[in-house]
Amino acid sequence: MIRDVRNLLHKKQERLQIKDGVPLISELQEGVPVLRKTPEGIVEYVKYKNSLYSLAWEPVRLEIEY
Repeated sequence: MIRDVRNLLHKKQERLQIKDGVPLISELQEGVPVLRKTPEGIVEYVKYKNSLYSLAWEPVRLEIEY
């Protein structure tokens, strides 16, 4: 097995970091989502064909039954 492939198989998945503010398109990599804290709440941004797309996340209220 090629060394690079073997290293990728044993690497832990990177966790998403939540930063403040709206990102610049130049800060993003194509197709790699980022999470940002904005006045709207938590927003996911992704760059695709040099355009910025967003998806606002909503908090989930869990009702626990005992």
